Amino acid sequence: MIHTDEDDEFERIDRENAMKGQPYHYDVYVSPSQRNTVLEEVAKAFDAMKNGGDTTAGFAIYIRGMKR
Repeated sequence: MIHTDEDDEFERIDRENAMKGQPYHYDVYVSPSQRNTVLEEVAKAFDAMKNGGDTTAGFAIYIRGMKR
């Protein structure tokens, strides 16, 4: 098996979590309204990036489309 930099990073995270005793949890419930609020904040940040032109405007549209 080939060992990659990504594997090293996952092992580092596991070691750090073992030291803290608090693993990462990805199964935390986030309500749709909380999710939509965060997505809108991210979209607004892309809108504020004036030097990105159509690219950042496109990202903002895509992110707004992720709302539920």
